[in-house]
Amino acid sequence: MRGYQLVSGGSGVYQAEEARISRGTVDADHAGYSGTGFVNLGNAAGSYAEWTVRAAAASGATLDLTYANGAAADRPMDITVNGTRIAAGHPFPPTAGWDTWATSSLPVALKAGANTVRVTSTTADGGPNLDRIAVH
Repeated sequence: MRGYQLVSGGSGVYQAEEARISRGTVDADHAGYSGTGFVNLGNAAGSYAEWTVRAAAASGATLDLTYANGAAADRPMDITVNGTRIAAGHPFPPTAGWDTWATSSLPVALKAGANTVRVTSTTADGGPNLDRIAVH
């Protein structure tokens, strides 16, 4: 990861290509992503992307995950914040193509300071392609 930002109340955008990645690659072969690329998680359960998100104070927030899923089925992922699973098998439904991006949102609780947000593939098909996360 190339750093993180201290943001008031824990809001900010974090590009997927700046995450810590396990069993995935940063690619740029599909249109519509922001930043310099997106994360293509390997087709394996347990592949993940992880970000450090900083919050000025403890607070509730919304986590937006921008993704593409050109497969015919959901690509579920476990989502953890600071080691606590907040969503098991969170669905990432098909988006009509790998060039079609959608956003999936869920509530999160952040502590003051550094927070670790991880999304982990739960099936052998891996997760969707990830463009960015936003916290607000």
